[in-house]
Amino acid sequence: MTEQPAPMDLQPLNDLEEKLAKGEQPDANPVDVILSFLNNEVYIVSSDTVDGPDSQVEPLVLANSAGKPVLAVFSHPSRVTEQYLAAAPHVLGTQGAAILGNLGDELGMVINPGAAFGFEIDPEGVANIRRDFKPTDEEPDAAHHDSRA
Repeated sequence: MTEQPAPMDLQPLNDLEEKLAKGEQPDANPVDVILSFLNNEVYIVSSDTVDGPDSQVEPLVLANSAGKPVLAVFSHPSRVTEQYLAAAPHVLGTQGAAILGNLGDELGMVINPGAAFGFEIDPEGVANIRRDFKPTDEEPDAAHHDSRA
């Protein structure tokens, strides 16, 4: 039997993936993952190219195990496998906060579908994140502001 090298997708490639990897541990804080997602560049795949600032793209939407639509989002361009590139060959980078801000109320998202570092958020979870979190360049104290003071 030949020894297999460790799969590359077990090695975190950026801050978001480090937070995703720690998310599996019992003492993990899900807020760290959410903030990292909002404040870092993430990637979507599209069948369209971006021709200018007002270009519209049709990102790849998958069906989850319950048959509900979820937007495919990737933490690093190398996480986009051939399977997804065949359907949508253009990899586009954007802020995680921009993706959440443009996601409709009926769409969830899956980060790194099929990879070691990934998870799925349903539409209700997306709405909760939009309500409770802001990227660091907006209202820095909003998440910690106590209106009862």
